[in-house]
Amino acid sequence: MSYTTRAGRPTDEPGEYSYISQEKFDAMAARGEFLWEARAYVNRYGTRKADIDAALESAEHIYMPVLVLSAVKKLHEYAASIGKTNLLASLYIRIEDETELRARFTERGDKPEEAEARIIECRTWNEEAKNLGVPFIYLEAQKRREDILTDALAHLKEVGIQ
Repeated sequence: MSYTTRAGRPTDEPGEYSYISQEKFDAMAARGEFLWEARAYVNRYGTRKADIDAALESAEHIYMPVLVLSAVKKLHEYAASIGKTNLLASLYIRIEDETELRARFTERGDKPEEAEARIIECRTWNEEAKNLGVPFIYLEAQKRREDILTDALAHLKEVGIQ
């Protein structure tokens, strides 16, 4: 579970986020609870190190959506430092079409100014992902979400994660 200062959206997966106040987020950050933190537009996001440790110790496969490239790199570096790299598979959904990206942001309820700010941020992501040094499984976003999910599951099965 990641923690965020934003309000929930209808498109959020159940259990994907814990929605907390800015004050609580700041207190958790000050205590050093997060393995990674990020800011997207005006919202803050973070994932607690304790939650990542528990997930990496679990025999279950986990799904953790991380939309910040530097956080994915940090997660891989952390897993390597504790000998758990074999438990990670990172998917990167490449999207080139800003019209499609804008439509997806609008569909999930982003305000127009938030959507435009995110599009500006996203313009460099494909190149950054390529140069990050993370062994991504690349998926193309110019498909329906259901088809992207089917592709993702097929790729995970190929690397032994079911």
